[in-house]
Amino acid sequence: MMSLPKKTELFISISVIVLSVFASEYLIHKYIFAASTAPEAIQSTKPEITRGARKRAPLDVKSVPLDVNWSERSKTLILALQTSCHFCNESAPFYKRLISSAEGKNVKLVAVLPSNVEESRDHLNKLGLSSLDVKTASLDSIQVEGTPTLILVDDKGEIIDSWVGKLPPETEAEVIRRVTS
Repeated sequence: MMSLPKKTELFISISVIVLSVFASEYLIHKYIFAASTAPEAIQSTKPEITRGARKRAPLDVKSVPLDVNWSERSKTLILALQTSCHFCNESAPFYKRLISSAEGKNVKLVAVLPSNVEESRDHLNKLGLSSLDVKTASLDSIQVEGTPTLILVDDKGEIIDSWVGKLPPETEAEVIRRVTS
C-alpha cells in the first residue's frame, strides 16, 4: 500500500498531465485549426482593429472625397491599398485580371495609397500593376478602415458599390462583372 505522500504526489502528477493535455488541445484548436478555417482578414489602417473580410464595405458617405474627374468615364473603381498589406499584395493577380477586363471599357481604375506617389508606383510596378492611375490620400480621409477596399463610383462621383478584404473567387467575378458592365 502506498503512503499518503506518494498518493498525493501521484495525484498531482496525473492532474498536471491531464491539465497539460486539455490546455494543449485548447491552444491547438484556437490558434492552428481556427486560423486555417477563419475567413480572410483585412489589413486594418488602425492596428487595434481586427475584423474578418466582408463582401461590402460599410461606407457612411455617398461620394468619395478624392481629386478625380469622375465624369471622364462612366465608372471609376478605386482600389484603396497599402504597401504593407499582405492581403493587397496577395490580391495582385485579381487586380491584373480586373485591369485586363476593364481594358477598352468606359472604366477608370485608380489606386489610392497613403504613401507618396513614387513609392506607391514602385510597389505597384513590382506587383505588375503599372497601368493603374495612382493617387495619394489618407485612407481615413476616404472613409476606408481596412485594406484592400474596392469602391465603385459612377460618373457623378457617387458610390455604387464597395467591397473590403481579400475577396473569394465568386466575389472577384462579381466585381469584374459590375465594373465592366
